[in-house]
Amino acid sequence: MTNNKSLLIDFDSTFIKVETLDILADIVLKDDPDSINKKKLISDLTKLAMVGEINFQTAMKKRLAILTLNRDNISKVTIIISELISDSFKKNKELIKSMSDNIWIISGGFKDIIEPIILEYNIPSSRVIANSFVYEGNKIIGCDEKNDLFKNKGKIIAINKLAITNKKIIIGDGYTDYEVFAHRKADYFICYTENIVRNKVVKLAEYQANSFDEVVEIINNL
Repeated sequence: MTNNKSLLIDFDSTFIKVETLDILADIVLKDDPDSINKKKLISDLTKLAMVGEINFQTAMKKRLAILTLNRDNISKVTIIISELISDSFKKNKELIKSMSDNIWIISGGFKDIIEPIILEYNIPSSRVIANSFVYEGNKIIGCDEKNDLFKNKGKIIAINKLAITNKKIIIGDGYTDYEVFAHRKADYFICYTENIVRNKVVKLAEYQANSFDEVVEIINNL
C-alpha cells in the first residue's frame, strides 16, 4: 500500500486524542489558584496556532511561559498520553507497524514524550521530527530554539531536509500540516478529523479522514 508513498503524520490530536500541552497544564496547574484561567489561555493559544491565526513559535513561547515544567512532569504526561492513542490508530496498530518503514512523525510536540509512545508502533526515534526540551538539572527551562520545529513554518523546513523520494502524504488536523502541502513539500494533504474538526483547515483540504481506516482508503486511491 505504501511502497511508493511516505506518510508524514502529525501527533497531537491526530496520532493521539489530545494536545500534549493541555494535558501538561492539567498536571502542572493542578493546585494553582489561577489554574482555570491559565489552562484556558494555553488552550486558546493552541487553537489560534492550529488555524494559522498566530505563528507556532509565538504560541509555543507563550504557552511554555505559563508552565513550570520538570522531568517528572514529562514522565507523568507520557504515561497518561500513552493511554490516549486515537481509537482508529490503536485498532490498526499491526497495520501501522507493517507500514512503519514509510512513516514519519512530524510534530510541533516534544520528542521526549513522542518517542516512547510511537516506538510501540515500530516507528524509531530517527523518524520523529519534533521539538526538544532544554533541561537545567531536573527543570525544563525552554525549548531548543535552533530546532527546525520550533521555527516559524518549521514543518516545511524540516520536511525539506528529509531525503524522501516517495510521494509524500501529510496527515494532520492543523494549519501547519496544510502549510506543508501548500508550500509543495508534500504531494497530498489529508485533514484528520477523528478527534477535532478545525473548520478553517477542513475548508482548505481536498481530502478529509475521520479515522486511520479512511486514511488507508484515500491512500489506496491516490
